[in-house]
Amino acid sequence: MNGKFTQMMVFLLITCFTSGIYAQAIKGKISDKSGPLPGVNVLVEGTGKGAVSDMDGSYEVRGLPANTNLTVVYSFVGYRTERRPINLKPGQTLEINITMAEEISRLDEVVVVGYGVQRRRDVTGSVVKLGAKEVTDMPTPSFETAIQGKAAGVQIITGSGLAGSGSVVRIRGIASISGSGDPLYVVDGIPITQDFFIKGNAGAMNNNPLAVLNPGDIESIEILKDASATGIFGSRGANGVILITTKRGKTPDWTFNFSTRVGTSSPVARPNMLSGPEFLQMYKEAWINDGKVGVPVLPGGIKWEDAQNINTNWVDEVIRVGVKQRYDLSAGRQTNKYDFFAGISFDGNQSYLTGNNYDRSSIRLNGGYNITSKLKISANLSLIEGINNRVDEGWAGGLGAAMSTALPIYPIRNPDGSYFIGGTNPVRLRELKEWRTRELRSISGITLTYNPAKNLYINLNTNYEYMNLVEDIYEPAELLLVTDRVGDSRRFTNIINNWNTFLTATYDWKVNEKNRLNIMAGLEFQEQARGGMSYFSTVAGAPFWKARDMLDNRQDFTPEKSRFGSVFSRINFTNQEKYIVQGVIRADASSKFGPDNRVGFFPSVSGGWIVSEEAFMKYNPVINFMKVKASYGIAGVAPPGNRDLWRSSFGIDSVRGYNGQPILFPLLLENPTLKWETSQIFDAGVEMGLWEDRITTELSYYYKYSTDVFLNVSLPGYAGFDNFFDNLATIYNQGVEWIVKSKNIVKQEFTWTTEFNVARNWNKITDISGFNEEAVSGGTNDTRVVLGYPVGTNFLVRFSHVDPATGRPVYLDINGEPTFEWNPANRVPAGRVLPDAIGGVTNILRYKNYDLSFLFVFTIGGNIYDSSSKRQLGTFDSDGWNHRTDQFDRWRKPGDVATYPRLTTTPETYGTGTPWINTTLWLHDASYARLRNLTIGYTLPQEAARKLKVRNARIYFTGTNLLTFTRFIGLDPEIARDFENVTDRNMSVNITFLTPPQEKTFNLGIDISF
Repeated sequence: MNGKFTQMMVFLLITCFTSGIYAQAIKGKISDKSGPLPGVNVLVEGTGKGAVSDMDGSYEVRGLPANTNLTVVYSFVGYRTERRPINLKPGQTLEINITMAEEISRLDEVVVVGYGVQRRRDVTGSVVKLGAKEVTDMPTPSFETAIQGKAAGVQIITGSGLAGSGSVVRIRGIASISGSGDPLYVVDGIPITQDFFIKGNAGAMNNNPLAVLNPGDIESIEILKDASATGIFGSRGANGVILITTKRGKTPDWTFNFSTRVGTSSPVARPNMLSGPEFLQMYKEAWINDGKVGVPVLPGGIKWEDAQNINTNWVDEVIRVGVKQRYDLSAGRQTNKYDFFAGISFDGNQSYLTGNNYDRSSIRLNGGYNITSKLKISANLSLIEGINNRVDEGWAGGLGAAMSTALPIYPIRNPDGSYFIGGTNPVRLRELKEWRTRELRSISGITLTYNPAKNLYINLNTNYEYMNLVEDIYEPAELLLVTDRVGDSRRFTNIINNWNTFLTATYDWKVNEKNRLNIMAGLEFQEQARGGMSYFSTVAGAPFWKARDMLDNRQDFTPEKSRFGSVFSRINFTNQEKYIVQGVIRADASSKFGPDNRVGFFPSVSGGWIVSEEAFMKYNPVINFMKVKASYGIAGVAPPGNRDLWRSSFGIDSVRGYNGQPILFPLLLENPTLKWETSQIFDAGVEMGLWEDRITTELSYYYKYSTDVFLNVSLPGYAGFDNFFDNLATIYNQGVEWIVKSKNIVKQEFTWTTEFNVARNWNKITDISGFNEEAVSGGTNDTRVVLGYPVGTNFLVRFSHVDPATGRPVYLDINGEPTFEWNPANRVPAGRVLPDAIGGVTNILRYKNYDLSFLFVFTIGGNIYDSSSKRQLGTFDSDGWNHRTDQFDRWRKPGDVATYPRLTTTPETYGTGTPWINTTLWLHDASYARLRNLTIGYTLPQEAARKLKVRNARIYFTGTNLLTFTRFIGLDPEIARDFENVTDRNMSVNITFLTPPQEKTFNLGIDISF
């Protein structure tokens, strides 16, 4: 009995003792000068214990050890981190109240500027920084779409509703014609592959090389816009630079984050195509208008009596409700010795187009280790796989077919169950054809940082990008309508190896109490090699990803290689923390040019004056910060792709050969004098903070004058070559940008902030070396290079009106006189490719634990050319296009005043020999405003999160593209067709042709940290 009693007492004593060890706690309230501060991270180093302050600033951390030296860390974005040492007695609850001081925040914020960082107050260039939240706050086909409306002067047009769809990104206008107009993308110091034409436009829109980048890996994006900011990248920065920095460990203890999002996808608008009865009625009207008698002869061999019993809604057959899902898990830590971040992600992006989805899986490992106090090694490692299950779209099938040649009088299947083949049948194509693109991508690098002396840092950065793009297509014999083979299996493999190495030395010299000097110098070398293989089989009976053992009949592509070498330097001088001067010089050498013009020099100079530091501004009651800045520099552009375009090139025709042998024919004429495009860029701006930064604003003006602009000119037949690539044009861009950020309401339980930006660009071609408008074409839609007009001006015959007496269309000739004849000789510049203004408005509201944010984007002015409407609202010809219900507003009898001419089956009625003609009738106002994103969220109170054993938890709902306000009569005012080449991409950004509209999404998400 006594033994049991003794054991029980010992047990109780041990229990009480150990409970006492961990019965300690800290609590308190956190505030700033305005009141309680919610959302502050409280971490007790070395214990794994922490909390987040709630809406009244309160926090509590329990279960801390006694008699142990500990440090409590209080951290919050935009505030100075506070540290408090503690040593708790057994059973003690210590109250610690903290008043956090704001960082001089946006002034001391670090901004990535290329080969280094700068304090925001020292930046003399035009730079926009976006954080991780601004990149991941909404589901998008690709990360760059999330930037839209958040950066002044950055125009982003999302291409279509296809999964993994790409965007057209233009920073401060268009300065190229046959050279790349896209900005340079740099991921952790690596200029990445961004070729949108690796696979051409094979019927499902252009390949998007940016779609594989996981937005969840991104810590920040810096957009560099002027010569001062982009000059350090020399020839690659003329169209702007987008710097992407990926995440790293940031907290002393391990932090784990999990987020998931599930949603649905549908089109923002559905095509208003004719039903079967409506089509027959209008077709018969056209038949009678042409004076024809008897039963109308329908396209596709369909008999009139059979057609009356068919009413296929092809739009319903090719779209669905898509399902989206995303999962991200990451872990990170930062200590005095090392930092580490690991992330794994899966994004299943199923579009509303039946059969189309893009699945992205990614793994990222980022880390750094201090080998010694002077030597550190860092690494960024990533592996990404993107699988795109593609469907034919646009002119090739799918929804494009449902809007064109798939007539409502065509059945899906015949009475015997076989597919209807008398006309276009997009269901047959989708169900029989298998088409998949698999992209394997790795973007990785290693950096050595050596600090041999005080304030001297030497960085050696070696990067490697690997891209393996495999396209598999299988078409069975049933689809090909052949009997001599099982089917056609084709594989096209494109492999890109991209090496980049740079060495920089940076010295930060504090000359004296008033003067600082930062000097950076560097060397860089880049080599990119492209190659690939193709495979073909008629007996595999499946796509090659299912029949790998049938990979034979291989043909290698001609390899291409380009090299790029540079030397560069940047010097920053600061006097009295208010006068700032920066100079940059860079020399680039590229193998894409001939020996005489291989090297280009690209200098820039800039300065800034922080006026608010002057004595006369020190105590201004309104303006607490003011900086004026200006820059001037020269940037350049190299030819697109990897080919040496200064050399002549030839094609091989093995089909139309001579005597059984293939023939060699000329394509591109040699031009050994080809040289860099160059742009002279001037920028001036003023930044201001008003009423202690309750309102911050920036106003900028820029001027860009581009000379020796590349033109890929079409040559006459007698020249012996198709094209000639030369420096032939001059372009100028100028514009203004305005940004305003305001803290409208800052209360204890309620805050409301607004961010607004708007930009205006003027663009004009001032020289094309005597060539006429026909020398350079932007594809098949009559966009041309016209002297005195913007890049890619619509070049069209003007439509006047519908003649009330006859119902025939009336055009204007070259002199502006009315005529019934459509003649290409009467084409004139018409419309505006570029809008008058672009911008966005973001509002963020927080009430207690609830948050609401919404983003409107807008475009004012400009025009859209609806190229598909020339068939959808034109003739009922034998090729058989379905028409839109807009054509109900047509001429039917003498005296009618109508938008569209009388119905006809013969193009001659419209004064032309073809059923498709380009006129200003298809040119529409491109102005629109769109609710791009709406998010409603709820963050769990700290007490509830603690019960769930998590640091923080948030649930939210997000909707994208919920409302659109526009006068455009087509599907979507923000859209871009599949481009044929780089020139087309620059010149035809306002063209849509059977393009799937963007998607509307509804999503539910959860973010958890623990």
